[in-house]
Amino acid sequence: MRIVLGATFLLHGLAKYQEGIGVVQDRFLNYNIPYADYVAYGVTFVEIVGGLFMIIGFTTRFVATLFSIIMIGAIVYVKFEIGFLQGYEIDVLLLAMSMALLVAGSRFIALDNFFVERKKKK
Repeated sequence: MRIVLGATFLLHGLAKYQEGIGVVQDRFLNYNIPYADYVAYGVTFVEIVGGLFMIIGFTTRFVATLFSIIMIGAIVYVKFEIGFLQGYEIDVLLLAMSMALLVAGSRFIALDNFFVERKKKK
């Protein structure tokens, strides 16, 4: 789940980067997102770097928190008026995946395993 989520965000971030941050800023302005100029940079950065971090399992819970915030923003500002079907249903799935990783973390082939001390059972 972690790898699929990370790859999805990474690809969306790369698409934003390739189309140009100015285009993303204009789109965010049209959605009436507050501080759209800054949010466009932040979202693009988090999607690219966070996507890579999620794939390798580095700071999984922190990145999952950032992904959750992005998805809540996407649902509220962009997709909510469209409705669930063909609107924000995929965003809800990505939010649920992020929340699951936020709660559970990741142990499977994750760099976090090298930085987090686990309590040993006696």
